[in-house]
Amino acid sequence: MTLLKMKKQRNPSKGFTLLELVIVMVLLGVMAVGITSFVSLTTQTYVNVTARDEIIASARFAIERLNREIRNAVPNSIRVANVGPIQCIEFVPIVASTVYTDIPVSPETAASSIAVIPFENDDGSNYQCSGCDDKVIVYPLTNAEVYDTNTDATGKVFSLGNFTPPGVPTTPWTLPIANGNVLFDADSPTNRLYIANEQISYCVLASNLIRYNNSIGGNQPLPPSSAPYLMAQYLAPIDAADLPFTFSPATLRRNASVKVKLHFINNGEDYVFDNEIHINNVP
Repeated sequence: MTLLKMKKQRNPSKGFTLLELVIVMVLLGVMAVGITSFVSLTTQTYVNVTARDEIIASARFAIERLNREIRNAVPNSIRVANVGPIQCIEFVPIVASTVYTDIPVSPETAASSIAVIPFENDDGSNYQCSGCDDKVIVYPLTNAEVYDTNTDATGKVFSLGNFTPPGVPTTPWTLPIANGNVLFDADSPTNRLYIANEQISYCVLASNLIRYNNSIGGNQPLPPSSAPYLMAQYLAPIDAADLPFTFSPATLRRNASVKVKLHFINNGEDYVFDNEIHINNVP
């Protein structure tokens, strides 16, 4: 019995001591803090990169859209205005263009139609106007001539009447003028004629780039009254010494151009997109 008791006393006790438990808890706490910090830093980096990519993608989309639309503007239709924290660039996109063979120009007799070479829309189909708001523009030299309200019988912009291309191809087409008998102010040196139906505005206001579209005519409102379409966010406040839009009219040595400089600020980071658009269309 004495030997058995001695063997039992030699067996070590099973389990953890309080000190061992405290050490394990401290080590687990340190590991948890390290892992949490690593996950948090990784997550924040991903969020920052995603936000940065979103701004860059939005800016590239807006600038590419501006490039395409302004390059397709009616000659001398671009105008820029700014008041306080708002600046807008406005222009008239070309729907179609062709060469005319006959238009009434003073001192000729006024007429209610013009003769043009058959032409197509952007989608490749024959041009037609049924209940549309298309306008014909010939040889505009200033933006005031483009945005003329065309309510009188003389000018460079007139509304078109309903037109359906003839079933049998003929040359030329006869386009009706909705204003009745009219006289154009001048002939185009190349007999060029433009068709348009809206004026587009891009405005920087309240840290946003907004697109508007209105019917052609009148002064340039800031901002326009039509429905706004958001194109980009997080723009910096307008600096009067470094505006987002700068228009340089054409001269005898170069075409017109538009300088676009969009300054974005987000999460303490600055992004500046500087782009120049050359206007190839001429009257």
